[in-house]
Amino acid sequence: MNQENEAKTSEWMAALDTQKEPNDASNEDEETTPIPACSLREMGYREPKDGFDKKLCSKTDYKEYIIHQMNTVISNQQKPDIVVYIRGQNFNCHLAVLKTCTKLAKDVRFPNGLTIAHKDVTAKGFELAYDWMIHQDSTLKRKDIVELYMAAEYMQMPELLTNLWSLFHEETLVTDGMAFQIYLECLSYGRSKLQSLMLNRVRRFFLSAVTTEEYLRLEFEAVCEILGHYNICVNSEMEIYYSAVRWLHHDWPKRKEYASGIMEVVQFQLMPTQFITSIREELQELHNIPAVQTIINGALSSENMQQNPNRRHWVYDMKIPHHHNSACPRWRCLDLTAFNTYLELIIAAGPNYSQSLRDRAAPFITKAQQEQEQKQQKRGKKKSHKKSSEKEKSGPEKGRLLNKRKMLHSTALHLYADGRAPGREYGRECEYECEYLMSPNNDVC
Repeated sequence: MNQENEAKTSEWMAALDTQKEPNDASNEDEETTPIPACSLREMGYREPKDGFDKKLCSKTDYKEYIIHQMNTVISNQQKPDIVVYIRGQNFNCHLAVLKTCTKLAKDVRFPNGLTIAHKDVTAKGFELAYDWMIHQDSTLKRKDIVELYMAAEYMQMPELLTNLWSLFHEETLVTDGMAFQIYLECLSYGRSKLQSLMLNRVRRFFLSAVTTEEYLRLEFEAVCEILGHYNICVNSEMEIYYSAVRWLHHDWPKRKEYASGIMEVVQFQLMPTQFITSIREELQELHNIPAVQTIINGALSSENMQQNPNRRHWVYDMKIPHHHNSACPRWRCLDLTAFNTYLELIIAAGPNYSQSLRDRAAPFITKAQQEQEQKQQKRGKKKSHKKSSEKEKSGPEKGRLLNKRKMLHSTALHLYADGRAPGREYGRECEYECEYLMSPNNDVC
């Protein structure tokens, strides 16, 4: 069988060879003749007139998918590519995020990581700033606001700073009392824009601040900055003087050397002459200092008295007598004891104290207007008597707390009025319509 198959195969091969031999010459001629080439355009292929504008679609929007994936990588801190060193702590970050959100990292290479050694940048501040960069719903606590601001200011983060400034200007959120707290926190960082803004916002909280331990612990420079500020609210320049005395007396042996410096911010030309005479007798140890005598005498010289001093933000509390005109029987020359008692009144009033202050520029309310307002209030009370009684029953604990605060307030007010002429009601408007109350330009008695 094998021999037969081999024979047949050889026959087939021989037949094929005989068929190819006659065509060898013609094949050589065909290979030497090139086939003519032409372009697609010559062959008639044309681009469509409307172009090829086909939208590539997918089951999901791929760009949104990429953004979502990038956000996931960044927010979950996956595969960070740079380490930030701050005060012994390390933070794994994405360099692209830092370059996008901060001017500090732009156009700068950090082959060995980024080290921030500035005194104003804390690890907590950087952590909060970077959290704001990578999360849309980052939250902020009041106690961390200064550290975040300082970090954002150093790293030059304009968008975050804009958000913080808008927050600082919301008076319903950042009250006068909170402004004083933020101001105190800014002091350890040195002077800053935030420190100046918060001091400008203290305003009606000033005398409440004077009652605090934080005020008594302030450094000399900070006390001068506060007392010399034009926007703090006081009834009289006499309160500025006694606020300075209160700080000096808190540690007189050590602070005696600052007496002349702190008296320079007090505007004695805005005080009644009777008052200056009385304080020289009352506080002889202070006024026997030659430098202090020179300051007061210079302020009361004819030249300085004719000049217009930097005016304060004048207000008046109807419960106190030392803002009345000296011709009024209610006027009393303020002394240190009365000032301290007034501070007790402020402490008892608590946060409600600022509501009792009236702006000096506001129109004076006459007796007739006040009586009319009282009648309207009585009518409103009669209508809401049932509702209010129900609320009092539902909240007995709240009522007891309010009564306790009222008791403290009335006690402090009685102490303040103690020793005055009998029958005086310091909570009512002046019957003599003192010019001091009537005119916002008459700043001294």
